[in-house]
Amino acid sequence: MSAIGVRIGSSSGARLRARGLVWLVARQHRAALWAGLAVVAAIAAYIIWQRTEMVGSMRAHDIQGCADWNWKALCHGREINPDRGTTPTAEALRHLSDTYRTPLLNAGRLLIALPALIGVFIGAPLFARELETGTHRLVWTQSVGRTRWLVAKLALPLVAVTVGTAVLVGLYTWWWRAARAQFQDIAWGTAVPFDATGPAAVALAPLSFLLGAAAGLLLRRTLPAMAGTLGATAGVQYGLSVLRPHLMVPRTVVSEADASGQFSATPLKVYFNSWRGMGNGYLTRSGEKLPLERCSSAVSSDAWDRCFARLGATDRWYEELHPASHYWPMQWMQAGICLAAAVALAALCVWWIGRRRA
Repeated sequence: MSAIGVRIGSSSGARLRARGLVWLVARQHRAALWAGLAVVAAIAAYIIWQRTEMVGSMRAHDIQGCADWNWKALCHGREINPDRGTTPTAEALRHLSDTYRTPLLNAGRLLIALPALIGVFIGAPLFARELETGTHRLVWTQSVGRTRWLVAKLALPLVAVTVGTAVLVGLYTWWWRAARAQFQDIAWGTAVPFDATGPAAVALAPLSFLLGAAAGLLLRRTLPAMAGTLGATAGVQYGLSVLRPHLMVPRTVVSEADASGQFSATPLKVYFNSWRGMGNGYLTRSGEKLPLERCSSAVSSDAWDRCFARLGATDRWYEELHPASHYWPMQWMQAGICLAAAVALAALCVWWIGRRRA
């Protein structure tokens, strides 16, 4: 093992060159690289197969872009109102949901778990195992230097996990875009699909990997580093989910009560393509928002009406939502946050390795 990556020069003696170091890293992790390639290929094949079958079923029944909204709606001129009994179009939509909804959601959940698996099983042992067993001292005795050793150890796995994740996320985004019209009850801002599609999902992979690498350097023990990485990655994903609704200012949609006292509905295109649930309630005469929570203690409809009347509510109802146009800006904002954190972790690793005692 002492000869791995070492070249003998006539003037400089034993010297570990960068090319030899990269070869050493590739050789050390060749089993993990092949295993990762097999996993990526298997998941990619599954996504392609499921999407092909789903799109084929949609075309066979001519229901591309149709959705069963549980009230009167038209699909290419054909009514799909479930209240009117079973129609071929409604039956085809139900079959599509029964067959492909669960695989679509489960594949998304797998991609959400992928960054944690990368951090725990690839990032955390990367340095922790060498520091734990002391094998790092062999390389540090060469003239390659600690920083070059660290960069070489990080570079190859980092590129591999980022490229592999990008391939899977790209394929899943391709699948989701074909399915989103049929599953419009799944809000685009929830974990699936948001954290499994687009640049936000890709950026989580290098962040989790570097979380694991930093944990391994700091803790110097493999199992504690793996446990710490799992907790940190879960915390990051939870924090991003809490932050996400606040990345952009929600749009406020206002409707007024008609003669019968019912509020006009939000346009269907806005309603089904938006991420809703940011807040709703009544407006006062001055335009102030009165959230429904203000009268949550009311125990009856009369008490509810008296509560809002006392607060000055009018017949104007508001709802805050993120329209579909917010999807890509929020994707790039979350990706930027993750990449900035990843760069900071990489800088921490470089700073720490230069100050650590052998």
